[in-house]
Amino acid sequence: MRRSVPSMAAALVLAGLLAPAPAAADPVPGRIAYRPAVPVPATYRLDCDGDRPGSTCTVVATARHRLGHVEEFSTTVRSGDQVWARDTVYSREGQVRSRPFVLPEQDVTVDVKVSSMPEKFVGTPLRLMAWNLFVGGTINRQETTGENLTQLIEYLNEVDPDVFFVVEAYGSGQKILDGLNARRAADDRFSAVQLTTPEDYSVNGDNLWLYTKLEIEKVYPRYADADISSFNLGGARLGLPNGQHVHAFSLWTWHDGPARHDSHDAAIQNLFGLPRTKTTEQILDNDRQRRMAMGKAILEKAIPSFIGDDDAPVLMGGDLNALPHEDWTAQFANARGHGGLVLPWPYTKLYNDAGFVDTFRYANPDAGRYPGSTFSPLSGFLATPGRIDYVWARGRDVRVLGSRTDVRRLPRHQDSRLDQPYPFYSDHGSVITDVLIRGKGTGPDRPAVNEQPADAREVWHATPDGVRVPPSELSATATTFKPGIGDPGNAVDGNPLTDYHSYYPEVAPQPHYITVDLGKVRTLSAVRFQPKLRSNMNGTVLEGMVQVSTDGTTFTDVERVEWRRVTEPNDVDLNGVSARFLRLRVDYGMGGASALSEIIPYEARS
Repeated sequence: MRRSVPSMAAALVLAGLLAPAPAAADPVPGRIAYRPAVPVPATYRLDCDGDRPGSTCTVVATARHRLGHVEEFSTTVRSGDQVWARDTVYSREGQVRSRPFVLPEQDVTVDVKVSSMPEKFVGTPLRLMAWNLFVGGTINRQETTGENLTQLIEYLNEVDPDVFFVVEAYGSGQKILDGLNARRAADDRFSAVQLTTPEDYSVNGDNLWLYTKLEIEKVYPRYADADISSFNLGGARLGLPNGQHVHAFSLWTWHDGPARHDSHDAAIQNLFGLPRTKTTEQILDNDRQRRMAMGKAILEKAIPSFIGDDDAPVLMGGDLNALPHEDWTAQFANARGHGGLVLPWPYTKLYNDAGFVDTFRYANPDAGRYPGSTFSPLSGFLATPGRIDYVWARGRDVRVLGSRTDVRRLPRHQDSRLDQPYPFYSDHGSVITDVLIRGKGTGPDRPAVNEQPADAREVWHATPDGVRVPPSELSATATTFKPGIGDPGNAVDGNPLTDYHSYYPEVAPQPHYITVDLGKVRTLSAVRFQPKLRSNMNGTVLEGMVQVSTDGTTFTDVERVEWRRVTEPNDVDLNGVSARFLRLRVDYGMGGASALSEIIPYEARS
């Protein structure tokens, strides 16, 4: 039974009876290795903390448990053809609770399907991980001590993937294998294969590797044509403990065509009501420069040449340098950072059309709440989500259990000297997905990974309380600036597309000071610091101190600030302080520089 849930009446505890029905539709087409599951009746209730859009809910489902069996609960929450939440959970007690989801504005339909299977024929769990290591964990050879690579390997051991798809191994492949196996038991060790062959890495490096705890039954030979080589794709057939096998491929496709930059510019222009510099078709042309041809070579030529008519599951991970078309539909046009854009990206759609599932988006279908940006924890996250790294899966036996992205060092590494300049071990975030390959096996043996939601759903932060001081009444000075293009006056001119920028850091090291003259003493409620909105985020302020003064000579500290590497505005509450001068001391900005699009003071309402 499907139950429609009015979002405005969701102080809910709803229950519905599931009549026996055909087995749940599988997320990915392919083969059936062993499928003893049968549908069973079940009930469910929707448990919410409120009755309005934005309330958080879970689905609690119950089915009659059969001794010696495991129940597979598949839950989907949708509004028409728009999916907002999805979960697959296994139980040996006949009851599960889904991951939380947030009620959208629209009424939703909850669809729960349950199958039962013998406990020894649930399947084999696999943790998949895809990651671009930024020149072998050396931060493009900027980090020469080896400490980052050591921490990177510690992080990998904590994630503990069964299959690890690597891009940009670049000389560190064997070191990573040795580090992964240093303290592992004999039955828990990794094997690895260097997929990019000497013919293709003589100039750039040994790009693609594949690491796995599974048996490597066959390494596929080098494939090369006019569009791709082993620098772009390589893989192997991997044996599962139950006698089944999967095909696994690491991949990388071309970075030309700044899709992320153009979509960022268009979203900002829409957000501030400015003319668009590129049309939607011109933005989509980024995919057509080289990636479309590469994708067709991968999907229509190379992979079929490797696997033939074998319909075993295909698992694939890597850096596509392309944005996901499922994230840019009309459903998410008004999600944070999308700026009303609908962008049917043609390249990633090729993979869906070839039967592959974007496992991160399958597990986290609400692209507004779970943007999953993977680029870039180093150079900063633009207004638009930059999810360009993927784990793909194809096959009827595949169940996606959960997926997350990581973009921060482990807590124990955040105290190291590397954390401030390099907040993650690479300039790419990693993608981690838990799947189950249905067949012989006892099923999941550890909790599925889980993505944390973004901070908020709004397109942009609401403006602070108070009355904005008009730009015409403000002026600004700075201790360092680039004449003309980086003049401090740009930070108070009311134009979000101009910015203040400090002079070269080797000439003017931090701290830097930028001071706003408010024209007279004012009672201030807040101040907004808008980072520069260019796609190059160098100079984005990360640490500093907000100060105020009545005479421009003696300044008082108001609040120490630590901001993220994002383009979203940062607001500071001034609590009615009286001041004529407002100053930001920049202690640390990206690249040793300081930059701001706007400093916007707000007076307290009388």
